[in-house]
Amino acid sequence: MASCRELRQGILLLLLLAGVFVTSGASGSETAPASASEGQQSAKVLSVRKVLRTPYFTSRYPQIHYYELHFALRAADQTYCGEYETPVLNEIDDLFSAKNHDVEIVLKGKSLTLTTPTGRKVKAHLVEPGQC
Repeated sequence: MASCRELRQGILLLLLLAGVFVTSGASGSETAPASASEGQQSAKVLSVRKVLRTPYFTSRYPQIHYYELHFALRAADQTYCGEYETPVLNEIDDLFSAKNHDVEIVLKGKSLTLTTPTGRKVKAHLVEPGQC
């Protein structure tokens, strides 16, 4: 019985140490943005354009129409162009209603998260300025 009790204590000690290492590793992994252009910023929506991306083929079943949205933002004297695809018409309406308004954006590498004035979060990716 003594060996069983020692085994339990050893396992509990091992689990406790593993928890400490995992917790300290998670809190130490947060880093500051790589440059001044990354992170949360305020931006103005300059333009929004939608393109129907549903392939045309005949079927007896209804299709879901996907739209590709291209938009341009102006933040800190720099213009960003983004695009994303969605079938949700309310997202499209929210982005169009944000035109000429200030919105919050978060930049991380090539991804952009835009928060519309109604509170909807849109996750898009950055594209070349000529595409928006």
